Amino acid sequence: MATRTKFSKFRSLYAVIEGLLDTYTHEGVVVILAESHDLDLSVSTLRSYLYRYKKRLKALSVATDNSSSQVEIKHKAVKQIVVDLRGSDPIQENDTDSEDDLDKALTPEELQAALDDMKRQVETERK
Repeated sequence: MATRTKFSKFRSLYAVIEGLLDTYTHEGVVVILAESHDLDLSVSTLRSYLYRYKKRLKALSVATDNSSSQVEIKHKAVKQIVVDLRGSDPIQENDTDSEDDLDKALTPEELQAALDDMKRQVETERK
């Protein structure tokens, strides 16, 4: 049976190493890898392996992002509260979940009419 390279052992332990790096320094991770996982690395080698592996993951991620697959993006619901600045009472509370609004798309004419109404309201309030 062929012996595994240190880098192949590193790759198989990458998730464990990332978890250890959340808690330990590079020096501490090197000690734990040597004692618990039979992987003897120097601190500089660990850093080099981390750099190489993250660079490879990033390249794979970019290649995946450029694929033609369809990805559905869901937006978080945002709670909007409009407050009358002359008073302190909320005058409108709205949950704007993008999935709920898909069937309520306004036409350009409706948007322009709403914008014109808002402009008239602002002009009226200024007088």
